[in-house]
Amino acid sequence: MTSKTFDDLQQEVADNGGVITVQAWQLREAQGAGRLTERINGEISESLRRRGLGHVPFRPEDLPTSQHARVRVYDATSALGKVIEAAHNPGTDEDNTLREAVDGEAAGLLSQIRALVAE
Repeated sequence: MTSKTFDDLQQEVADNGGVITVQAWQLREAQGAGRLTERINGEISESLRRRGLGHVPFRPEDLPTSQHARVRVYDATSALGKVIEAAHNPGTDEDNTLREAVDGEAAGLLSQIRALVAE
């Protein structure tokens, strides 16, 4: 990522199917901060949230303070974002979201196979 702003990052997420992995220093630079601290990570988390983006690790206090650590950034409003969140948050509704995502993918693949066989 060569992005310098969170708006650039948001566009990069969109351009890459709704999810990217960046190094923590890239988020620090987008925030305009000198060091990664728990307070700065909270600000980074809020800057992402305002743009509809989520991050893994999920909790701001769990974001890395090591600049070379990796952070996943995703579109929290997308179907993919909902699957990422469901995979990390145990619960009945989340289990159903995961099942539906896999069943939907399987149905799509089956449809594509049927179309190829029919040709």
